Amino acid sequence: MGVKSSSETRSQILQSAEALLRRYGNDKLTVVDIARSLNMSHANVYRFFKTKSDILDAIIDEWLTKIEQFVEEIAHRPISAAARIEAIVLELHRKRKQKLQQDAEVFETYRHIVEIRPNAAARRREKILRVFQRLIEEGIESGEFAGVDSLKAATVLKDATCLFLHPLLIPTTLNEETDSRAKEVVRFILAGFSTPKPPRPSSASKRLRHKLQI
Repeated sequence: MGVKSSSETRSQILQSAEALLRRYGNDKLTVVDIARSLNMSHANVYRFFKTKSDILDAIIDEWLTKIEQFVEEIAHRPISAAARIEAIVLELHRKRKQKLQQDAEVFETYRHIVEIRPNAAARRREKILRVFQRLIEEGIESGEFAGVDSLKAATVLKDATCLFLHPLLIPTTLNEETDSRAKEVVRFILAGFSTPKPPRPSSASKRLRHKLQI
């Protein structure tokens, strides 16, 4: 077999660490465990990561990068800005809820990182804010939304949907039906600056127009 590249070795360390994290949890996982599972010395692991915390950060960073790609894919769908905003909130909420239910150790590690390093987590949430802002600006340009301060509107939207997206709050509603609530929150917020649609003519007004034409 050929000599592995640094990127391959780093990737293997992260894969092993993630598998052991699911088995032992954050508190019991050690760098020695990771090294042993790969038949290498723990000193070799330290060539790529200075501490166990750095390994956990890298695992969470990979997960969050995939989440950001997921959000961007939704943001580029060929549908209205309002529909894309609603889809981001609803589908991201479902994805994070599913992560908690099916991959609890990784999700709990993420929650722990948010608690001890809130600034790092805030930078990630800032990216969601910018996606909201961009979509609101697209809606303004298309006439779907009225002219508003896009950053303020995006901030209100982010704050209002916090219950459904923030990792520290998602567990509080795990056993509740939240999809319809998330939809209603988004729709009420967007209604505040959506361009009013002209009222549909009633049957009486249609008959009156018909008589006038005759």
